[in-house]
Order: sequence, then C-alpha cells, then structure tokens
Amino acid sequence: MPRRLYTGAGLFLLALAGFFVLLWQLQVSAGAAYYQKSQRSIAQIEEVPAARGKLLDRRGNILAQDRGTWSLIPQEDSPDLARLRRLCREEGVEWSGGAIADPPDRLLARVQEEGLEGVRFLQTVRREGSGTLAPHLLGRVGAMSQEEWAQYEPLGYALDDTVGKEGAEQAFESLLHGTPGTRVVERDRAGRITNRRYAQDPQPGQDVTLTLDRSLQQALQEALGEFLQSHPQASAVSAVVLDVRDGGVLAMASLPGYDTETFSSQYQALSQDPAHPLLNRAMQGLYAPGSTFKLVTAAAALEEGIVTPETEILDTGRYTYYKTPQPQCWLYREEGRTHGLETLSQALADSCNVYFFDAGRRLGIETLNRYARALGLGEETGIELAGEQTGVVAGPAYTQGLGQTWYEGSVLSAAIGQENNRFTPLQLAHMTATLVGGGERRQVHLLKKCGGEIYTPQSLGRVPLAPENLEAIKAGMLSLTQEGSLSTAFRDLPVEAGAKTGSAQVAGEEFANGVLVAFAPYEEPEVALAVVAEQGGSGSALGGIAAAVLGAWFGDKGTR
Repeated sequence: MPRRLYTGAGLFLLALAGFFVLLWQLQVSAGAAYYQKSQRSIAQIEEVPAARGKLLDRRGNILAQDRGTWSLIPQEDSPDLARLRRLCREEGVEWSGGAIADPPDRLLARVQEEGLEGVRFLQTVRREGSGTLAPHLLGRVGAMSQEEWAQYEPLGYALDDTVGKEGAEQAFESLLHGTPGTRVVERDRAGRITNRRYAQDPQPGQDVTLTLDRSLQQALQEALGEFLQSHPQASAVSAVVLDVRDGGVLAMASLPGYDTETFSSQYQALSQDPAHPLLNRAMQGLYAPGSTFKLVTAAAALEEGIVTPETEILDTGRYTYYKTPQPQCWLYREEGRTHGLETLSQALADSCNVYFFDAGRRLGIETLNRYARALGLGEETGIELAGEQTGVVAGPAYTQGLGQTWYEGSVLSAAIGQENNRFTPLQLAHMTATLVGGGERRQVHLLKKCGGEIYTPQSLGRVPLAPENLEAIKAGMLSLTQEGSLSTAFRDLPVEAGAKTGSAQVAGEEFANGVLVAFAPYEEPEVALAVVAEQGGSGSALGGIAAAVLGAWFGDKGTR
C-alpha cells in the first residue's frame, strides 16, 4: 500500500513539473515574442453580407442582382482625416466629412496602402434592379419596417437586413435571401490588414427564374408609352400578357410608372402624384370590361343550349322585352341602323348588344355569374404578387350591399359588361387565356424555376367547352382582326389573331375607358393579353398596342 502511494505521488510531481516547464516557456522564454505578435496584430470580427439571389427572365437575362461595394467610414476627430481629404481631392472624389459610399477602386487602394487607422472599411451589398423595366412586377428591396421586423426576426434575419418590399422581390424573399457569414480581419498597429479568414462562410440566396420575357416586356412598355403620347386625353394604361399553355406571366406593365433606382429619393413626389404611378393598375385597377364580357355571355349561352353556333337573333335596335329598361344597340343609338339577323360569331364581331341582351336574359344572372367566375372573373388568379384585387361580378347581392336596387332587367346591362362588373386587366387576360385554351383555368404564376426545379402551376378548375362552341367564339374574334375595326392594326402580323374590344363610360369623365383582349395564334393559341386605357376612348384604339406585342413575340419566335 505505501509503495502505491509513493508511485502516485511521483507521477503527480512529474506532471506538476511538466506544467511549470510549459508555463516558463510561454511566459518567460517565448513571452516577449507572443507580446510583440499581439502588438503587431489586432483582430476584428466583421459580418459578411450574403449575396441575394438573382432575378432572371425566362431566357436567363438578369433582371436584378447584388453588387458588392465598399464604404469608407472615417472616425470623428481622427488625425487621418486630413490625409483622407487629400486623397479624395487627388482622386476627384467630393467628400463632405461623412461616410464615402462606393468609392473608386483607386481611392480604396490608396487608403489601404497608406494604412489610415482612422478610416474603417465596410463591405456592403447594393441591389441593382432594372430601373423603369417592370418596376411594379419586379419590386425592390429596402430596410425593414417595424412590422416586417416582427415577421422576419423569428426567421433569423438581422435588424439591418434588407428585404423585398414589393413585387417579385417580396414574393420570393424566402428563396432570394441568403445567410450572412463572419470574417476575422487582422491588422497591424498601423492599421494595415495582415490577414483575413472566414469564421463562417456566407451562403448566397438562390437565383429565381421568372416567366417574364425581358424583350417582350420592353416592347409592351414602349407600345403603352407611345399610346399615351399619341392619346393625350388618356390618363393611364396597363396590360398583361399570359402564356395560354401554362398561365405564366410573359409581360405586365402599368403606366405611368417609376424608376426603382430613384424610388427612395423620389418617394414623396411619387406618393403625391395624382397620376398614381405607384399603383400597379394591371392587377390592382378595377375596370368595367365593356363588350369584352360578351365572350362570357357567349360561352354560357352556347354551353347552356340557349343558342347554337347557327342560331340567328334579329337586332331590332331597341330591346323591348321589358317595359323598362329598353336599352339600345350601339349601332342604333349612334347611326339609327341595326345589324339585322346575326349568328353568335357575327354578333361578337359586330358587338351587337341586342343579341347579348337576349342571351343574357334567357340565361339569368346566376348562370351568367357562374360562368364568369369559372372563367376567372371575380376570382383570385393565383399570382404570387401581393395586393391583387379580386374584382366584382355584378349581381343582386353586390348591388343590394351598396344600398341600391337590383331589377330583373338589370341582367341586360350585366350581360354586356356594364352594371357593377369590375375586373383587373390581369383577370381579363386570365379569362381570355382560359377561354381560348379550351376551358382549363390555369393558375397565373410568375415563378418559372428555382434551383433547377421547374415550377408546376395548379389547375384552378375547368369550364366544359364543346369544340364547336369554342370555334364559334374564336371565329367572331378572328373576324374582328381580319375584317373589322382591328384589321388595319393586325394586318402585318406573322400569325392570325383573334380579339374583342370594349368601352365603358366612367361617371364624370369625358372619355370612356378603352378595353381590348386578344389571343394568337388562331389555331393553337399560345398567348393571351388584355389592355385597358383610362379615358382611352374606344377599345379599337388599343389595337396598335396588341399588334406590337404579338408582333414582338411571334416575330422573334426563333429565340424563345
């Protein structure tokens, strides 16, 4: 037993001696060297922002991306400020004493080279958008509000993180947002960086490919801008172009618009502008559809057996079924003439009110509204962007909710797109795409793919449309572009297209709103669009916009 005790004590003394030897080496033998190294190197921990994912169009063109920049942060009362001022002057940089954001590379290099201790380097990331290209659709990024902080804090965001504020930037925030990293930066006593190393690598956000086509978007905006210039009475114009085959948004525009690059500096003026440039009219503006709604009445009347493609109805000029109201056809009201006997296709081409008064009365408002909703009117389209208006399908409940009276004869004006019918251009394009696409109502979407995974939109329902009934509707729309009021505008298109126009008078306004919907090609529809011009007059005046868009798409077909 004593022998074991002596052995344990000996081992303990040996370990203690080794510890003292190591301590002597660290503090006495090498202490001076370690002290000098600590004086030579000062370590700082910096947060490294993560790159936000890019927004790309359907062909891979960059719509928005991050650009890494540096800022120089001078310390107040530093003796190096005079030297910094001299360097700025020599490099042609105006400096008023605060932080220098995004300085030239030469200035950065010279400040680092001279080792100015009173100047700190701060790495930042700046989002570069597409300026005036699709600002409402793409959106922007900015600092979080208090409400947004409450939403994003549980997700691990830092208080000074930027987030998507509107449009696609907001809709796909969870995909685009990256995870910041940390970096250790060592400097000598002169402030020069001697070493950099990552403690945690930043994780960039994912790139998001949209259904948007950049060149088509540009063509659309140019066409809308030219319309406003040539029609000074029009106060605003908006349009949506959809892919009939999958519901993807190919282009969406609302004018007047704004520039995302100058949004912050111009916000006060933009928010007070009576033209409301911040409003995305394409999905937030509500408009009476006018005669474009006759497409819904036509589909319902055909499918419910009220009429057939061959049924002829006599245009009597004034519809006298009810004692009151007795509304007139536009041709009778304006010229005192009638269209005579017309089939459904002819009535669509001529926009004969009497034909659709009769069809709407025989359908009844409940059946008419059922088809309107099934085709996408008064319903959410499924688009990922926030703020979509769902619109109003005219009917007794809505009218009575306004404290007004719904009469049996009110169905007549509802059947031609009047009464309280109010829809967005997006919904009108969605209705057109659903109709010419054979009745399949596909979710409208902006996401095409992310991380190599292609997005699959949902089906929102189906309207049974017999082929012969759909052909009768399309034939009426084709006649309008081949022989009717749109024939001149559509004459040189590389494909055949169908369209329907409308106009709706707004109380207190001298000019009516112009409305137009269209699709192409005729045989196998790929594209559907809707255009609305506030105080634009007749829908026929919008034919140039539709033709320009369709020409841009199908004229450049080989690159898509």
